[in-house]
Amino acid sequence: MKKMNAIATSVLVLVSSFWGMTLQAQQDAKSKTILQNVSRLYKSYSTITADFTLTTKAAKRKPVSSTGKLWTKGQSFKLAYADQEIFCNGITIWAYSPDDAEVTIEDVKKRTNNMEPSELFTFYSKGFKANYEGPVASDDGKAMHDVLKLVPKKKEKYSYIKAEIEQGSYKIKKVTQYYKNGTEVIIAVTKVVPNTKLDDGFFAWNASAHPGVASVDLRKTNPVVKPGPKKK
Repeated sequence: MKKMNAIATSVLVLVSSFWGMTLQAQQDAKSKTILQNVSRLYKSYSTITADFTLTTKAAKRKPVSSTGKLWTKGQSFKLAYADQEIFCNGITIWAYSPDDAEVTIEDVKKRTNNMEPSELFTFYSKGFKANYEGPVASDDGKAMHDVLKLVPKKKEKYSYIKAEIEQGSYKIKKVTQYYKNGTEVIIAVTKVVPNTKLDDGFFAWNASAHPGVASVDLRKTNPVVKPGPKKK
C-alpha cells in the first residue's frame, strides 16, 4: 500500500500555499497591488495547465530536480510528478503508482495536508504577512521579477515563502519554500496554458483504462485492497 509520496504532497502544498493566498495576506502597499493583480489574472481562467520544475536543495547534498505537470478546473485537479499520478474530482482523491500497479483512494476532507482541490489557486484560509523585497532579473535575464516574502501567520513546517512574479504580466514564475534546517524547495513555473477544455472525467480515476491495477480504499474504517481488472 502506497500513499501519495512526500514530494508529490510538497508540490501540492507549496503550489496551493501561494497561488491563492492573496486576498487574506497582510500586505504592504506594493505587495497588495501585485497580489491583487495576480489573483485577478488566475481567477479569470476557467482551467489552468502548468508545467513546472521542482528542485530540492539540502545541506551537504546535491540539488535534485524533476519536472511535473498540473491541471486544475474548479475544485478538481490532476498532478503528474515523479513516480505518481494524482487525480481529484473535488470529492475523492486517487494516488496512482504505476511502478506498484496500485491506486490509493481517499476522501479529500480526510487527507493529512488538509488541502482542498478548489484552493490550489485560491487558498485564502492560511494567511500570510507579505512584504515586497524588490526586483530581480529572471534566470535567463530576459525579464524582471518582483520578489515577495510571505511569512505564514500560523505555525507551519516551513519558515517562509519567496515568490517571483513577472513584472507587467503578473504571472507567477518561481516559488521557493524555506525550512529552518536550511532546506529549500523551489518550484519554477515553466509554462502556463489557460482555458484548455478539460472534461470532468479527466480528473477522475478510470479503473477500466488501468487493467491489473490494485486499489487500496482508505475511505473506510479499515483499508480494503481490491485486485484490478485483469489484463486482456
